[in-house]
Amino acid sequence: MTRLSDGRRIAIMSDRARFHARRLRLRVTANTPHQQLYPLIDILVEQNGTTTFSGYTLADRNWRTQWNDADRRHFLDWLAQPAQVRVIEQARTRLLAETVSTYDEWHNYPSRLYSPLHQRIQALTTTLATAEQWRRTLLNLRRDGVSDEAIAWSGLRDFLSGYQVKEVVGKTALLEAIDYRAVTPHLCNELEYIKEASMPFTEVAKRLPNYQMRMAGYAVEEGDLAIVRYRCRTSRYQVGMLRKPGRTDVRWFVLGPYGQPVIDERYGRQEFANRDAAIRQAKYHAHYHHLLRPVQCYSQRYEYMSLFGGEGYREWLVTLPDYPHSHFTAHYPERNVLLHIRTKERQSIDGKRLLFIEEMQSDWHQSSARYSLRSGIPPAPFRNQWVSLGLKLMLLHAVERGLDGIAWADATVHELRYDRQMSRLKRLYDKDIPRILQRLGRQWHVQIEQAGFATRSPWLHAARHKQNWKVEGGAGKFTTRPRYDKEQARALIERHSKAVTLNLPVMLIPAEMRHHIAEEGLPLFGETI
Repeated sequence: MTRLSDGRRIAIMSDRARFHARRLRLRVTANTPHQQLYPLIDILVEQNGTTTFSGYTLADRNWRTQWNDADRRHFLDWLAQPAQVRVIEQARTRLLAETVSTYDEWHNYPSRLYSPLHQRIQALTTTLATAEQWRRTLLNLRRDGVSDEAIAWSGLRDFLSGYQVKEVVGKTALLEAIDYRAVTPHLCNELEYIKEASMPFTEVAKRLPNYQMRMAGYAVEEGDLAIVRYRCRTSRYQVGMLRKPGRTDVRWFVLGPYGQPVIDERYGRQEFANRDAAIRQAKYHAHYHHLLRPVQCYSQRYEYMSLFGGEGYREWLVTLPDYPHSHFTAHYPERNVLLHIRTKERQSIDGKRLLFIEEMQSDWHQSSARYSLRSGIPPAPFRNQWVSLGLKLMLLHAVERGLDGIAWADATVHELRYDRQMSRLKRLYDKDIPRILQRLGRQWHVQIEQAGFATRSPWLHAARHKQNWKVEGGAGKFTTRPRYDKEQARALIERHSKAVTLNLPVMLIPAEMRHHIAEEGLPLFGETI
């Protein structure tokens, strides 16, 4: 941060680069000039211990006209320092990923979340009452099981405050005043195009005979060492390195699916300076010469944090686009992400097809609890019910997909992955989720069971280090250098993790409950059906 003459402290942030790029339809390449990244960088202001968005990016002219000349010069000098240049360049890094987002797939599940408060008031025989009587009715409904959040966010308290104590209000007017638009969730999955050919390379170590390299057109001599280090089984491309005896320098090569050399078409060379350049050329060659075209798929940004196996991986974003305040997190560029859920579909050992929750998290609520309102983080709705909301949306999806139930990774799995004990995870996965699901299925006598899943031990996990990835785990017992891409890191995890059967919690959906969810939906607030 840097300080202005009026005492305010200013910082910059690139976390919302993808959000701004979408909003402005701005395409960033490796050659985009540094200053053209300015529309992607937010200016933060800290005053009296509170940090908030200024509402400006570096490209906005407002901050330039509102600050005095000395502050402008000071700020521009500060932006030119290496630390700030790196922050700005992070925007380029965020946007030059292997995938390009195309659009979001929206789901109508939130429209099937009904208002229990509306239903309870609708069922009352009273048609006219004073404002004070309606206030007492709300209090009684709260005591009778209607969620306090359902009442607080309905707008009825503000509506009734506009009437005198003994002024008569009709039930119809009361029902029409219920308005949950500000906290009505939206649910989406992000779809992506893979820019390069989809080529999962597996790390290998196989020596190639020198005669084979000569047949491919490489000038190798006796004693030269040619080793294939990466292989794509589906496309049969191979990436390897050449080394002369007694020398430390390494040349990289690429062989196509028929053993032919892949040439760097820009320079007409058969050799590459490093592994990454060779793999990039292999993907480029496959894309343009063997019709391995870009494919559209669900975003797999955090798939590497999932248990091995399963299919149909998805990242679900629950957002509040109509909420009057704005909050952004580092995980996703969308505005007001209330929570995100990562799922797969898995089959248990006994043959049940289940929607498997890999992770459920609310960065918004977590940040609010950690930093409080002084940090400028707006209060998040569903304070005590965000887990319940996520589970209800996943139940609607499981019923829509015709799955047998819901399962999830318990706290032990997550603690193995993160290499430490975490009381918050134990509460969420071992207490909150089972309790909420049992409440939702109470009238159908739902119980939480255990089922076996064939997978691999989750003791290893991938971790990003600058532009590369490394693999670590076991409380420091295993660690690699950061020299992999994400696919290679996942392959390494698979190779070093033994096959196991994990017994994990499951809730099977009874036929009667399935019918009710399909026909009636689920409550927006609370777990009483």
